[in-house]
This record gives sequence, C-alpha cells and structure tokens, in this order.
Amino acid sequence: MATAKTAISLDSELLKQTDKLAKKTGNSRSGVISLALQKYFHDLEQQKIFDQLNEVYEDETIANEDLNLTNAAKNYFGNNVLEAEQW
Repeated sequence: MATAKTAISLDSELLKQTDKLAKKTGNSRSGVISLALQKYFHDLEQQKIFDQLNEVYEDETIANEDLNLTNAAKNYFGNNVLEAEQW
C-alpha cells in the first residue's frame, strides 16, 4: 500500500494517549492513527449496512413476506421432511 505524509493537529491529551498506545503496542504514532482511521471507516460502513437493514425491515410489507416465507418453510419441513424420517 502506498503511503503519503500529512500533517494533522491533535488535542494534546489525544496525542499523549496515542503515544502511550504506540509505545505499549510497539507501533508507531502513524501506525496507531492509521489503525484508528481504518477502524473508524469500517465502523461507518457497518453502521451504514445496519441502517439499511433496519430500513428494509421497518417496511411491514417486507417483514410480513419474510414471516410468510418462514412459516411456509416450517410447514414444508414439518409436513415433508420430518414425516419422511424414521423415528
């Protein structure tokens, strides 16, 4: 992965915490900040997916269709698969 240098301003306490974590983990300051940004972007993407799923399942039509499909699958399994099993 190609890297680029940048200058950022951080709150002095945040910088102290960053340096402390870097020392503890054997990482560089840049490494700690890079990992934090990667996690932040990952969390944003996960939240976006979560919000989209919630939006889909808030639609009662879709929720009812899913429930109907689940019930149909249970009925099929109960009537066709379980009956065929020898107990």
